Amino acid sequence: MEELKNILVVDNHQNILELLSNLLQMYKYQTFCALDTQSALKLMNEEKVDCVVTDVEMPKPNGFDLLDEIKNRYPQVPVIMISSYANPKMEKQARENGASGFTAKPFSIEKLQQMIEQALDKTEKTEKVHTC
Repeated sequence: MEELKNILVVDNHQNILELLSNLLQMYKYQTFCALDTQSALKLMNEEKVDCVVTDVEMPKPNGFDLLDEIKNRYPQVPVIMISSYANPKMEKQARENGASGFTAKPFSIEKLQQMIEQALDKTEKTEKVHTC
């Protein structure tokens, strides 16, 4: 039986956090939830996280700060950013800073799931290259 992938969901709105977590569990992911950057990084120190889905707009430190910390500490972990205030400049900044994906709210859970799978596939291919 294949091991469930662990997805960390970060959003400062409890209702969005719970909704995303529940929807991702329907796709057979194990989910962890954090309401802020500090809690997210603490969870990443304690648990194996395969992918992070984070909101951009959070009180400081925000989603970009979290992305920077993850890329410094856990460069192999893909990060997908979501935003209610998405614009091309924000998406470009996210990609340049190392985000694996970026999408505007509202989005379909199917689109988010596809982005997660693509990010996980890319990570697995990279890990296989490094282990040969």
